[in-house]
Amino acid sequence: MVASSVFVNDVVRVIPNPYALTIKPRLEYSAYLTQSIFDKLQKQWVLSRKSNLKFYLQNEGALGENHEFNKQVECEGILTSAITAIKMIQKRLDSISQISNITETVSPMISILRTVNSNIYLSFPHISQDFIELSGILGSIVMDSGSLIEAKFDFKQTNLESKQILDEVNLIAESKIRKQYPNLNF
Repeated sequence: MVASSVFVNDVVRVIPNPYALTIKPRLEYSAYLTQSIFDKLQKQWVLSRKSNLKFYLQNEGALGENHEFNKQVECEGILTSAITAIKMIQKRLDSISQISNITETVSPMISILRTVNSNIYLSFPHISQDFIELSGILGSIVMDSGSLIEAKFDFKQTNLESKQILDEVNLIAESKIRKQYPNLNF
């Protein structure tokens, strides 16, 4: 455990650092919130997919002209991207084993959460609030763990890693949508 030295009645005492004490519960809550977001996204995705697939099978010949259906498929794609991103975040949170790897592991996730949130906030405001909360919690965890271990942040590297992960997420989502609706022109 990380501790701090303080003077108490002219005697040096070692006390636990309060930030170190609160990191583990916040990580656990972050994992819980991530699962909650995943469940909500999955529920919306299932509803969207059922509706879209039904319409797709009934109107396969006239899909290119139906702008409403194209918007619905785009919404399904956004949900697919969000689900893929949340799965990656879950894996990253599960991989944290010590305080020293929190900053490198979690920092890119904050940018990913904000980007995904910007895509879903108009369509799914109730889920968007959870993304905002998770982003804030993870940001505070990164700052506290970084200050405890005196980490240096490389924002350029973090942004590059976030971009690479988002590119991968979008590629996966696009592949799934194209596979689901092969006759649809995007």
